[in-house]
Amino acid sequence: MFKAAIRVNKIKTIAQLRGLTHHAERTDEVGRARVREGAVAGEALAWSKAEGDRDYLAAFKAHKAELGAGERKNAPIAMQALCVVSPEWVQQAGDVHDRANPRNIALFDQAKAWAESWAGKGAVFGVRLDLDEKGGAVVDLMIAPVRDSRGKPIISTQKPLNELKAATGERNEYSALQTSWAAWCATNLDAKIERGLRRELTAREHLSPETYGAVMDKAREAVQQPSRSLLKLLQSVEVSWDDADELRDYLLLRGEISRHKENPHSYEPPQGAMEPADAEQAARSGARRWPLIDALRSGAYRVVNAAYDCGMGPEALAKPDGHENGRKWFPALADRLHLAAVVAKCAQFCAHAEAFICNVAIADRSKHFTVDELWPQRSSELVERYNRYLGLDLPQHVQPVHERETAVVRETPEPVVEEKGHSHDHGDDWVH
Repeated sequence: MFKAAIRVNKIKTIAQLRGLTHHAERTDEVGRARVREGAVAGEALAWSKAEGDRDYLAAFKAHKAELGAGERKNAPIAMQALCVVSPEWVQQAGDVHDRANPRNIALFDQAKAWAESWAGKGAVFGVRLDLDEKGGAVVDLMIAPVRDSRGKPIISTQKPLNELKAATGERNEYSALQTSWAAWCATNLDAKIERGLRRELTAREHLSPETYGAVMDKAREAVQQPSRSLLKLLQSVEVSWDDADELRDYLLLRGEISRHKENPHSYEPPQGAMEPADAEQAARSGARRWPLIDALRSGAYRVVNAAYDCGMGPEALAKPDGHENGRKWFPALADRLHLAAVVAKCAQFCAHAEAFICNVAIADRSKHFTVDELWPQRSSELVERYNRYLGLDLPQHVQPVHERETAVVRETPEPVVEEKGHSHDHGDDWVH
């Protein structure tokens, strides 16, 4: 049997589209470094809505003009999807790097057809299957779904994902994508292709060219890894209600540590129950602010709340070596530092969500709340501290390519000098 896997990243800025163009055209350092020996740089099956088949910025503009679509403020403008099948499936019909291999052509065509089956006709504005790298059988899609909003066509990445989740019955949209892609492959490519590992294969955010190659490798690995044994282990033992509750929080934190290790520069807290654009619209329509704040930050809040149980809440991390409180749960220093960075970023998002919604109703910008004065207070300092501990604040242009993909963990973090003063923390998350 062969495997199918998917990885999706949301794109928020034009600069990210420009970076993806540079990588596709092999004009960036990482793109050039990934070309295998003897290959012609840029060799690929490629198509876009622009004259240049890899100019994704021009293709995006052409896409908007074609569909007459606008954008939502602060919302993603597109999605990048990596559609993967086992390279061995392609190799059964010839060289995995041969543009004339009928299975490469079929994979290229069916990936686009699959995306438009749920994102909408014409939603894909760029397709590429690189043939100049060591690996293969990965189709790179640029997708900008359009949905009606108050009678106007608007780019929306979340609504189609919610629709797909409902159609597949999966618990989250990324599992839905995985299930949908595997089913499409089995129906339209080969019945022997099945779903890969049941896990979330996404950073939920656009990956910069510096880590793009690593993501491609991980996506390929996802169709080759053996099934995990953790589920079987849990099925063989009795787990009490208290143990299950504790285990759920531990696994949540362990998963966020892994996500942060994979891509620390672009890590984003887990998505909440509501997107910022929708929360802002509801706030301007007069909806009660606290339900909106709670919905917006619910994903990040779960992480912060779970961290309290292992002694690594924001208040503990504000103290010198506060991350050492988690040694019992996370013996490795690297894990504790990455978790501390995760908690700091989730705490900062919690405060940002509150400030974002509260400030909607305040016309005078001078009276707007700032992130660091809301709960958890001074979260920006925590983010800066643990970015420094992990070496994430080093200028990226001076780091060698092979060092950009993994944060450096210092065995002995530098001491932190605390500022004197009284805490204004009231012990809750309300505006005072």
